[in-house]
Amino acid sequence: MSNVIWRDDKIDTEQNKIKNRIGITIFVLLFFSYCYFLQSPWNGNTVPRVALGISLIENGSLNINKFHQNTGDKAYYKGNYYSDKAPGLAFSAIPAIAASKLYLDSAKGDYKWLKQEGGMISLAFVFVTQFATIATSGFMTALAALALYFVAIRWGAGLGGATFGALAYGLATPAWGWATFFFGHASAAACLFLGLVSILYLLDLPSAKRRDIVLGFVSGALLSWAVVIEYTTAPASAVIAIYGLASALRWERARFIRVFLSAFAGAVLFILPLLIYHYAAYENIFTSGYGYTVFYPGQKEGFYGIRLPRVGIIVWLLVGLQKGILWFSPLLLFVPLALYKLWKTPGKKGLVITIIAVSSYYFLMNSGYAYWTGGGSTGPRHITPILPFICLPLAFLWTKAGKKLKLGLLIFFAISFLISLMSVSVSMQIQQSWDRIHIVTEYIIPKFIEASQFRTSLIVRLLSPSYDGNSHLDLLPLYIILALGGLYILWELKNSQRKSSNPKVSNLG
Repeated sequence: MSNVIWRDDKIDTEQNKIKNRIGITIFVLLFFSYCYFLQSPWNGNTVPRVALGISLIENGSLNINKFHQNTGDKAYYKGNYYSDKAPGLAFSAIPAIAASKLYLDSAKGDYKWLKQEGGMISLAFVFVTQFATIATSGFMTALAALALYFVAIRWGAGLGGATFGALAYGLATPAWGWATFFFGHASAAACLFLGLVSILYLLDLPSAKRRDIVLGFVSGALLSWAVVIEYTTAPASAVIAIYGLASALRWERARFIRVFLSAFAGAVLFILPLLIYHYAAYENIFTSGYGYTVFYPGQKEGFYGIRLPRVGIIVWLLVGLQKGILWFSPLLLFVPLALYKLWKTPGKKGLVITIIAVSSYYFLMNSGYAYWTGGGSTGPRHITPILPFICLPLAFLWTKAGKKLKLGLLIFFAISFLISLMSVSVSMQIQQSWDRIHIVTEYIIPKFIEASQFRTSLIVRLLSPSYDGNSHLDLLPLYIILALGGLYILWELKNSQRKSSNPKVSNLG
């Protein structure tokens, strides 16, 4: 891949077009890959979120009384059942839920959300879930990967390194799987990372009043909205905000005040829906559904289920045979080296400290959580938000790597990609005793080889005349698109190398 270091003020129009074409291709490839799958909506995490969205659209209600028998993740307060989750994902999906409901109203006017009163959810509910997932988890994850690509280029990772980092995050980590699930982790990760990217652009760009106000507002809004989606993002949002404030202290006073006030306005405006929701449901702006949870008493211990960290569980989250993140993405073994190389780069120490702080927080939080396993999740889902942060240094590592290290990175990328592909195809939620098997080698790989009911989306099933759910041919369109997209990206990278010999283009690599 090309080691040309791109800066907007040092490239000609054609090179800039190459950069943009690769970025668009990365986004399309990832978004297509996320739309291709839909994890089972029959779970306690998805149902209450979709139910909240439907209830808001149908009758403006916050309760999920109609659906409560289909989920254990619920709160009970003064005669009504509520989702015990943070409401942000449901709020984010309202346009998609409304649009898909409008289609159902016109095409199938007699549909029902439940197969019978108090019974299982219907195909109509699954249909709505599909588009809610695409519009939130899928779109936001692809957008975060695109942001990783562009900010890595701007901060000196090189075109090849930025491409590697973005694809590593989007296709070679469990981010792929969680982008196909209506859980909050993927969208919360995207909001956190996009908030950081907004700050990085502010730090790298010269002062401009309108741009400062916009980027400041966006950074504050995104960091707040991450909390509205997942409560546990609050400390991570604070860490990123502190990094931004500390880095901005060198600015002139007028710019600092301008950005600070706009970021504060964005943060306050976008946290208000959460406070209003709490008051409307529980009559207290600081009380969440976890305080009234029905089936999970552990969430009433400590701080909503979070107690002191446990070192043994941190080890399990890293290398445990059932939940270890390194089994699901061996490529992440290179992250410590990538962070070290980034630390040695002038001007990057603050960024490295922020990445380490955010990642450390999630491991500590997850290890102290009463339900640290994430139920039957495939891998440690509660640490999903760290993935874009720790893949960003991989972009810089690629640029600094020699041929042997690049070969090693490519091999581990390929292995991690295959594991991610198999995981998202089989299931991101394993409904069996996870504590007695090695998930990857004893469940994911055998089930993938067996091709037993791949988790392809409703869109794929409707568009494929030969679909049967039990054949590797069901994945053929995905393979073709990924192969064509990958070849096109390689061609553009080679094209950029050829053009980098032009004296008009600065080769800083």
